[in-house]
Amino acid sequence: MIRPVLRTRKGTRPETALFVHGTMDHSATFQRVAAHLPRWTVAGYDRRGWGTSRALADPQTKLADHVTDLISAASRLPRPVVAGHSYGALVALTAAAQQPRFARAVVLFEPPVCWLPWWPDTAPWEQLVEDASAQGPAAAARALQEAVVGRPTPGQTDEELEAAGTALIQEMTDPTLNIPTFDPTTVTTPVITASGSRSLTHHRQTARHLANLIPAGHHASIDGAGHIAHVTHPQDLAALVEQAAALNGG
Repeated sequence: MIRPVLRTRKGTRPETALFVHGTMDHSATFQRVAAHLPRWTVAGYDRRGWGTSRALADPQTKLADHVTDLISAASRLPRPVVAGHSYGALVALTAAAQQPRFARAVVLFEPPVCWLPWWPDTAPWEQLVEDASAQGPAAAARALQEAVVGRPTPGQTDEELEAAGTALIQEMTDPTLNIPTFDPTTVTTPVITASGSRSLTHHRQTARHLANLIPAGHHASIDGAGHIAHVTHPQDLAALVEQAAALNGG
C-alpha cells in the first residue's frame, strides 16, 4: 500500500520531532513550530486526503488508516516526540494507546475524542459542517475556514476548496470516531495535552480531563491561543515538544 511521504530536516542534536496535522491542514503549517526547534531533527507528512497526499485517500479511509500511517512514519525515525494538532492529535493518541513505544512522548493539542463524556453530542463545528455540506463540499470547507481562522484561505482555487471539503466531510463523518478504541487510563506513553485559553469550551475540557486520565499525563494551556496554536503561537508549542522530551528523561 502506498503511504504518505515523510519529509525530514536534519538537526545537530539527537532529539527528533514528528508533526501530525489536523483536518483542513497540511504538514507545511508546522514549519513555524520547527523554526523554534532549530537543532532538532523535525519531520512531517501530509495525511491521506490532504496536501500532497490528497490522492491517497478513498471513501473507505478511516482513523485506523491514519494511525497505521503514523506508526509507520515513526518507525523510520529514532523514537521521536510526536506532536499532533486536532485530528492529528487524535491519531497520535490512538497510536500511543496501540503501541506505547512508538514514540518517546506525545504532545496533543485539542484532540477531538468524540466518545468522551465531555464532548457534546453535536459539537458546534461538526454541526456547522453538516449544515453547510447541504450546499456541497466547497461550502462546508469555506464555512469551517471562516469559523476557525476567520477568513477563507487566500489564493485557494474552487477545485482545491471542493477537494478540501470532500476530505473534511469524510473525516468528520467517519463512524469509527464515535467508537471507544482505547482506555486513556492504560496509556503509558508520556503525554502532554494542550489547549488554548481562547478555544471552545469542550476542546479545553477534553484536553484537561485527558491529562487527568492518562497516568503519565500533563496539561498545559497556551495563553491567548485558539484552536490553531501551531500557527499563531508556534514558540509555545515548540516549548511543549521540548518539555515532552524531558518527561521521558531527555
